[in-house]
Amino acid sequence: MTIVVDPQFSVYHLVQRVKSQSTLLNHRRTMSLVSYEIENATLMDDARTRVFSGFQYMSRFVPQIPRYRRLAEKAESIYVFGVPDVEVPEIPNIIYVPLKPTDQLAKEWFLISYGRDYFSALATEEKTNITDPDEVRLFNGVWTFEFALVNIMNEWLTSAVDARPLPFTETEVNYGRQVRLMSTTMARLTSRMAKYMLQQEALAGKDATAAPVSQDAPASQDASASQDAPASPAPQAASVRVQSEELKRAIEVSLAPALEKATNSQG
Repeated sequence: MTIVVDPQFSVYHLVQRVKSQSTLLNHRRTMSLVSYEIENATLMDDARTRVFSGFQYMSRFVPQIPRYRRLAEKAESIYVFGVPDVEVPEIPNIIYVPLKPTDQLAKEWFLISYGRDYFSALATEEKTNITDPDEVRLFNGVWTFEFALVNIMNEWLTSAVDARPLPFTETEVNYGRQVRLMSTTMARLTSRMAKYMLQQEALAGKDATAAPVSQDAPASQDASASQDAPASPAPQAASVRVQSEELKRAIEVSLAPALEKATNSQG
């Protein structure tokens, strides 16, 4: 059965209506890293969650198919949203949700992971065009760990795809596990930020070469990011500085306060 989504439905605007938050993320690379870490909670750390993943266009999903095959083996279920501009293979436990180019969700990059052991969401809206060069694409985005907000997004999307509701409440959330997974995310992203800073220092020096610090983490949502050629020239220092500052802000504004709140909720 083909799932039909309301063309006006918006994950990002839902976040804006439910809770007024300042824009946190703008750049594709930062959002790729955040998406990657949200997925890692299930893929690497075995949190059994329901995943809703918006790729805008299915062609952006294609390079992520091997990763999503592995993710589907551990997730409760996965729903992949995108305009069907290419054919995609059937994958057990993955349901494709086709969009039209004019649908609001075709303008949005989102990832919601929801379960007893872990809950997090990235909700963004592209302000440029998906066909623009990657280096100029910009988004407005929010990364959140607030249970009430992630729960609302999960409920809306679960209803939109006519899925079975997940039967648990906030009182049944395993905050101890959430804290451990968030701490792991903090460590990985802090390490990534340190690499950005080292790269910035190298580029600012007189002896900077074209060889960049390895960007070893595969990009998650935006397929174009996963196609970055290893032999390409090093990014300019200004670009690296922006990425470092945005990642630092994401940690300080979203992850760190949420980790403190989850830690206090264990009692």
